[in-house]
Amino acid sequence: MLKQFLKDEQGQTTVEYLLIIAVVVVVISVLGKKMQTSIAQLTDTIFGEVNKSVRTLIQRGSAQ
Repeated sequence: MLKQFLKDEQGQTTVEYLLIIAVVVVVISVLGKKMQTSIAQLTDTIFGEVNKSVRTLIQRGSAQ
């Protein structure tokens, strides 16, 4: 019975999948904070530029 258990590879595939999931979770956890900061800065930059463009268009429209 022990020999059959050791030869059975079905359990190994499950363990391998769990290890892959664990590595992905760790990578996301480590990079998550950095990505959150980068995305916040990118969003601020984009909306800042959009606001500038809108203000410019409003000023040009009111000057006419």
